[in-house]
Amino acid sequence: MKTEQSELKDLQAVVTITIEPADYQEEVAKQLKEVRHKAQMPGFRPGMVPAGLVKKMYGKGILADVLNKKVGEGLQKHIEDNKLQILGDPLPNREQGNVDLDHEETFTFAFDIAVAPEFDAKLNGKNKIPEYTIEATEEMINKQVEAYTNRFGEYIPEDKEKGTQAEVKPCAIDAELFAKVYGADAPKDEAGFRARIKEDIERSLAEESKYRFGIDVKTAVMKKMEKVEFPVDFLKRWVLETNEKMTQEELDKDFDKMLDELKWHLAKDQLMKEYKIDVEKEEVEAFAKRIAKMQFMQYGLMNVEDAMLAQYAQEMLKNEDQLRGIVERVVEDKIFAAIKGIVKVEAKTVSQEDFDKLFK
Repeated sequence: MKTEQSELKDLQAVVTITIEPADYQEEVAKQLKEVRHKAQMPGFRPGMVPAGLVKKMYGKGILADVLNKKVGEGLQKHIEDNKLQILGDPLPNREQGNVDLDHEETFTFAFDIAVAPEFDAKLNGKNKIPEYTIEATEEMINKQVEAYTNRFGEYIPEDKEKGTQAEVKPCAIDAELFAKVYGADAPKDEAGFRARIKEDIERSLAEESKYRFGIDVKTAVMKKMEKVEFPVDFLKRWVLETNEKMTQEELDKDFDKMLDELKWHLAKDQLMKEYKIDVEKEEVEAFAKRIAKMQFMQYGLMNVEDAMLAQYAQEMLKNEDQLRGIVERVVEDKIFAAIKGIVKVEAKTVSQEDFDKLFK
């Protein structure tokens, strides 16, 4: 089997694979023999169907399968041997004619490929990235206390003109409330209760700040990718040919977003190699537990046992889409952490209101 590649032009090239009889005949003969042993046809004993008849009936299909396999192996080997970072998948060259399995013995297949452009996604000490500290105010603490007293309060029926309704009578701020919110290790008095709430708020705000830092890092990285040229025509063709339900109109509408996602994917790959980042199973499980804990907290469950969080996390990780998403989040967190030690971090203290404006 012979593989050749044309000169790269605008990040594109044509890979040509030539397959000689010696490359496929042995495999085809082997598969025909296996089919003959299993074949059952009227008038013949099992396994005794004439070889010529078996070849006539199944030969072309087997040959096509073997050629497809050889072509796939040839393309993969060429990509690996030449360390090509291809974009999308190789596509059949449009100038290639139909393959004649009935009369040809030597087969030539041509594929269009596109490779990733050269770029540098790394940031340095000249890049300034803000890191926000969001103030946990007394107003926030008061609102959370009020939310707890309402959640664990008493519902009292009240007559209205249009029917009976229920209103909430807030519960007392006492040891019983503290235990309902925080369990066995609950604070002993209101001061401790408010201090614990402040810690929870600050922890949540720190997560929001961390999330914003990641957005700003990603923005800085993507700015470096703005002028990087990509083989747009090839990518559009690849999207249309590999997504049967995608229309040209939908592609035109969504392509810029798709291209940005591709740029970020390539940038992450480069940064992972630069900072020698890998992801361990324990890190993925720990992140899933964090998600589970935050979800429970949204429902006011502040003291969920670790065993339950672990069980909930494992259920999440059984879903392939969720697992893939969590792995991506872990990778990005580690990239952002590495970049934090390289760029110039500008500390800023802001109110929740001003912080929220950053997302508008």
